[in-house]
Amino acid sequence: MEFGKLESVNEVDFKLPPNHAGTLKVLGQHKAPHCKIHVGCPIWAEEGFVGKLFPPKTKRVNFLKEYSKQFNGIELNVSHYKPLDVETIQHWVNVTASDFKFCPKVNQTISHTPLLIYNVQMFKELLSLYKQFKEKLGMPFLQLPNSYDSSKVNDLLDFLDQSAASSFAIELRHESWFSNETVLKQLCNYFYKNNITFLMTDVSGRRDVLHCRLTTKTAFIRFIANDMHPSDFVRLNEWTDRLKLWIDNGLEQLYFCMHTPTNVVLPELIIYFTTELAKKTGIKVRMPTIIKPEQNNTLF
Repeated sequence: MEFGKLESVNEVDFKLPPNHAGTLKVLGQHKAPHCKIHVGCPIWAEEGFVGKLFPPKTKRVNFLKEYSKQFNGIELNVSHYKPLDVETIQHWVNVTASDFKFCPKVNQTISHTPLLIYNVQMFKELLSLYKQFKEKLGMPFLQLPNSYDSSKVNDLLDFLDQSAASSFAIELRHESWFSNETVLKQLCNYFYKNNITFLMTDVSGRRDVLHCRLTTKTAFIRFIANDMHPSDFVRLNEWTDRLKLWIDNGLEQLYFCMHTPTNVVLPELIIYFTTELAKKTGIKVRMPTIIKPEQNNTLF
């Protein structure tokens, strides 16, 4: 079963947890001149977008170019499964819109090993490679597997110390990180001091990973919807309220990555989210435009 997936979501309490006491302190409680917002999907190569978002008969080689006309960000999952190279990244940079941002997921050869400490050099080299994205680099993120628990906190901190990396996000999944308040506080303080964003995942079956603890003035949220179930819209409404609060108190950047089992409905969900966010914050984010079927004006 996929992480946090449930057969039925009808009984789930989707209410957002309250802000952690340190969140508004991290933000500074003064509205930033401008909050940069990037919203997108985890995939651009979706055949169902052809004729809906992309012009009919768009070839796969042009999917990314067309995708970047519709969205201003992407959760780059392909980087997790296969190595990237300079030529590929440069091509992606060249074909995407000027305001587009890539958020690459760290390759699994680094993230999905028993101990991270042995992967420091690989991580440094990967972050160096990401510089090829230039101004289109959003926020890279390290997604640690379900098996990586809080007993490995010293491994994680040693890895981060030796990497000396900042301006990226970390996603934790094992339940023990969220049930051990002492370890969680230690980790959040470390993230805050070293400019590391604590990624949040809003998913039906694991409400603990939705911690609402900001450690930087950037929020990175992975929102896993349920194919336009009524609860999806209730959840998105609550998120726009929470984000308005954070923006009013100093949030400077937001990466909001939308997921749902049926990718073809992602545009509708993102249109709803960005529309409601604009109503509440006044910040307009480029949203997708769904192609309307051509009207048939013939009589027969």
